[in-house]
Amino acid sequence: MNQNAIDNETQEKLDAFIKQEEGDSNDYKGLLAKFITLVAVGMSLFHLYAAYSIVPTQQLRVIHVALVLFLVFLSFPIAARFKNRLMIWDVLFAIGSVAIAYYILSGGDDFADRNTAPNSTDVLVGIGLILLILESVRRTNGMVLVTVTVLFLLYALFDNYLPAPWTHKGYGLDRLVGLYVHDPRRNLRDRS
Repeated sequence: MNQNAIDNETQEKLDAFIKQEEGDSNDYKGLLAKFITLVAVGMSLFHLYAAYSIVPTQQLRVIHVALVLFLVFLSFPIAARFKNRLMIWDVLFAIGSVAIAYYILSGGDDFADRNTAPNSTDVLVGIGLILLILESVRRTNGMVLVTVTVLFLLYALFDNYLPAPWTHKGYGLDRLVGLYVHDPRRNLRDRS
């Protein structure tokens, strides 16, 4: 066995370990790679600007989540067999993330005032945001974290049916979605 065979073997093991721990990211070339890089650089510049200037918390959180979701859907394939191919559903999920952010930001103070009693459109947008976040977590971290997150969501919805030490009043779907839509980073904080 020569040194190159050992190095190649070690590299393959390292690549498999990284893929297992961090997810299987795309390795694009050309214009798409440049576009994704520009979005990531733009996100970094926005955060540097937010550190220097005053950006309202509601706007900062929504823009942050939208950009992260946008980058995740373009950078991580839905399944390993689609690696290095931009699929239509990846583009739709990425655009959906931006559309949800636009809906939240365009709602302004009226949207923020409805956090405890969202209207039906707010609930649908909130469910969409939660599903997009769960899918992005699945792509980047796997099913274990998604399962834990879904169990916590189910606990919030149905804990009033549990026995005494674990019960509380419970949340309705509209209240649960209202909390997550109005503070979307709450979902991402669970990942840290």
